Amino acid sequence: MLTVGAALTSAARRMGSKDALIFGQERLSFRELERQANQFARALQSVGIGRGDRVGLLLPNGLEMARAYFGIAKAGAVGVPLNLRWAAPEIAYALVDAGVSLLLADPEFRPLISQLDVVDIPVFFSGEGGDWTRLYEAQEPSALLEVAVKETDPWVLVYTSGTTGRPKGAVRNHIGNLMIALTLVSEMGIHSEQTGFAILPMFHVNSMWFVTLSVAIGATCVIYPQRAFHPRHIIEQMNEHRVNYSMFVPSLLTFLADAVEAGVVLPDALEVIMTSSAPLSGSIRDRILKGFPRSRLYDIYGATEYGAATILRHRLGGALGSVGYPTMGLDLLILDERRQPVPDGTVGEVFAKGMSVISEYWKRPEVNLENFTPDGYLTVGDLGYQNGDGMLCLVDRKQDMIVVAGENVYPTEVEDVLLRSSSVALAAVFGVPDERRGERVVAAVVAKQNETVQGDELTDLCRRFLADYKRPHRIEVVAELPLGPAGKVVRRLAREQFLAAWSNPEPRPEP
Repeated sequence: MLTVGAALTSAARRMGSKDALIFGQERLSFRELERQANQFARALQSVGIGRGDRVGLLLPNGLEMARAYFGIAKAGAVGVPLNLRWAAPEIAYALVDAGVSLLLADPEFRPLISQLDVVDIPVFFSGEGGDWTRLYEAQEPSALLEVAVKETDPWVLVYTSGTTGRPKGAVRNHIGNLMIALTLVSEMGIHSEQTGFAILPMFHVNSMWFVTLSVAIGATCVIYPQRAFHPRHIIEQMNEHRVNYSMFVPSLLTFLADAVEAGVVLPDALEVIMTSSAPLSGSIRDRILKGFPRSRLYDIYGATEYGAATILRHRLGGALGSVGYPTMGLDLLILDERRQPVPDGTVGEVFAKGMSVISEYWKRPEVNLENFTPDGYLTVGDLGYQNGDGMLCLVDRKQDMIVVAGENVYPTEVEDVLLRSSSVALAAVFGVPDERRGERVVAAVVAKQNETVQGDELTDLCRRFLADYKRPHRIEVVAELPLGPAGKVVRRLAREQFLAAWSNPEPRPEP
């Protein structure tokens, strides 16, 4: 069976005492990870969590999060990973919407959890002396675990925002997640003798897939042990463990290029470099390929809903503009507004179908009807075209989406918070270029008639309701915003106006 739990069991039989996971000074063999995942599953069963029940996960990177993912898979339950940077209202919304039966949290989040208005959800804390730890340790390690888990059963429910409305739960099943791992392995030549490095937070699908991939093929995976990115420490970890493959957002590739050019990172170990989440510039691409001559650099276009949709292997000095060919087993369609196929070279909406694509959005029948075609193709709103060779060229990634150091920010969500202010009539949120983060969030607001916008009030609202990376780096009060025919703010034009004013500021009088 192609389930996540079965993949771990198979790897444990093959690899035994080999290191499966490394986290700081901690190491866990494949055999021990299998044992602990079974023990975790029995702990879930002991409090009535069974097949299909949702389990919220508010855990930082570490072995506990890995145990949780694989233990939930063994129990047939469904993990609901929560972004550690979310504010209390964002977490509460996901917990209630998912209908979680249990929340497992790190003790550091006690103050945050005390703010959640979800009194009916039992909360267990991990860590030394935590009630979850006591429950887990009380389980018999060698007890037989028998749960009938199907390949098509959901494994995780991952919340992803759209350009409109509140976040949606993307239902990802066992076989879909494993197909992503098998596809990347076959496309990029990753194998069990290599060591991978999961840098991004494990609540992200990128690191979730990365760890699953490594365990499934029997490779050792190093999990980055810091909450925030510290470039120098990342380089130290790569050198210490002689990392062979890893996933980087483009902003991190800048640090990597700086490090190899400064001679502080070993260039001979890294064989496969993956990047995603934002376009890669030609200058960074060439710096990476020159600095790591033994490496293969791959750009992956995908989404929480798709997995890896296309892959492009970058070449030194090669042409840019495409995100590559569809991955093995995934079909792409480019459709017009009537959902009819368009010729090569014609821009349309991108639709994907394959085993790695989600089965549905959780409790969103109207969204499923709108985003899925009758024959199972799904769109996440991206626009693009296929050239004559079948390569996908994107014109717009999820219209208006902002990418801040690999984190997706959806303007509607930020605008809704700004509009909570009684003094704000209109709001437009958009991204502006940033050398290190890729983009920064900027907001432009129009005051209601006879009202004055207080910047401190808007800052406090954003701090209360939004994760830090979603909060506007700058809030501009403007006299008006560009409106479309339907009276809606046109973000693209608001962004253009802001960039024009920013690059050509009005001269100030001499003092």
